[in-house]
Order: sequence, then C-alpha cells, then structure tokens
Amino acid sequence: MSLKLASINIERSKHLDRVIPFLQRYDPDVICVQELLERDIPLFEEIFGVKCIFGPSGFHSADEPETESVMVGTALLSRLPIRSQKIEYYTGSEAQARSNEPQEILTNSKLIICDLEKDDTLFRIATTHFTWSPRGMATDEQRTNMRHLIDILGAMGEFVLCGDFNAPRGGEIFAMLTDVYKDNIPPQYATSIDIDLHRAGRTRPQELADKMVDGLFSTPGYEVADVQLISGVSDHCAVTTTISRRRLTS
Repeated sequence: MSLKLASINIERSKHLDRVIPFLQRYDPDVICVQELLERDIPLFEEIFGVKCIFGPSGFHSADEPETESVMVGTALLSRLPIRSQKIEYYTGSEAQARSNEPQEILTNSKLIICDLEKDDTLFRIATTHFTWSPRGMATDEQRTNMRHLIDILGAMGEFVLCGDFNAPRGGEIFAMLTDVYKDNIPPQYATSIDIDLHRAGRTRPQELADKMVDGLFSTPGYEVADVQLISGVSDHCAVTTTISRRRLTS
C-alpha cells in the first residue's frame, strides 16, 4: 500500500493562485507545507478536505500591500486518519513563536511528526523548516540545531522526512542528514529553487542554480518512489513522491 505526498515552501500567500491548482491536479494524500499562514489553514482544509497540524514559527512582517504582520509556520495536512501527532521544537518554542515581534527571519524551528493510516497500514511522516542562513552558508547555529534535530530523529524509528532545509546538498549541514538517512531527491535535479519565481532570481540566478535545499529523506523501512520536483508552483519547487512501507528482512 502506498500514499502520495507533496512538500512545498509556499512563501506565505504569494503563490496561492499557483499552489492550489497544482495540489488539486496532483491530489496527494498528505501535504507538507512550509511558510503557511495560520489564517490560510481553513482555506486548505475546506478545499482539500484535510486536517491540519500546524507549528507556528512566528510573526512575519507584512507582504505588500498588506500592513498587518502575519503568523507563519510549518504544517502537515492529511486526508488520511491521523493516529498520533507530535510537534518537537529543536530551537525556540511555540510560546516564543507566538510572543515574538514581527520579523523577516524566523528562528523557531520544529519537527511535525504524524502517524497516518491508509488501508490498515501506518506511515510515519515528518516535516520541518530548518534554520535559515545567508546564501546557504553553514553557521554554528545550524550546526547546533541540526544536532538537536538528528537527536529527535534518532528516537523516531522508521519514517519519511521532508521539508525546506535551508542548506544546499553537497554542503556540511545537508551532509549531516545524508550521513544517516537516504536522500531521495534524484541526482539530476541541481536546485530546488524556482529561479523564475524566487525574489533573488532576477539579480543572482547563477547563485541559485545549485541550491538543492529541499529534502526528502527516509529510513530503510520505507520505499520512496516517483520523486519529482515541479516548478511553476512557488519560489521553491514542489517535491512530489509515492511512499510505501518496505518489508524488512533480517
């Protein structure tokens, strides 16, 4: 038995006219979203018939032409029954996220973990939006936070993990994950940034051409197939895949 999953950094509400039609066409069982506005949760729940597990990151400064700051966060949206759910902050906390002043760079990072059931089979899916750094450079903050994240993952058993990791494949921070877990993004994809839609695409497109910062990782208990990166959806490409449980043999 398998399920369909899509993971997208939607850049708040800037691309909803692209994101929603794409998801309607792809029709996933599970949607993992980074930079979702809390106010848009009812819209997604109504259109897609999903239940939303939302972890706030903080108040983001308003996007023009709006003036009110908005609560943004990471979410897992499921059409499947959710048998268990947990949000683990590996830096900051929900209380800090909800008390912060509006800011451009949000520093509260969390891992959303859900056990989902499809046809009597349980799937453990996790998603995160990892700590940002300037131009994909490794920082001490990222090193510390990745160690905390890996500690949480190490106690989770079998799972599939997706999200925006803000660290390019081939670099130090990304390698901390690939040293432990399988990287399922096919090697022919060089970047997960949609250069045509990203704000930096006009001024430094070559810098974005090798930034594979969105990830799809798994433990041996899962088979991750049909992985594609889809452009024209948001400032990041959408990651789509089909996931099935693998029968392990000793």
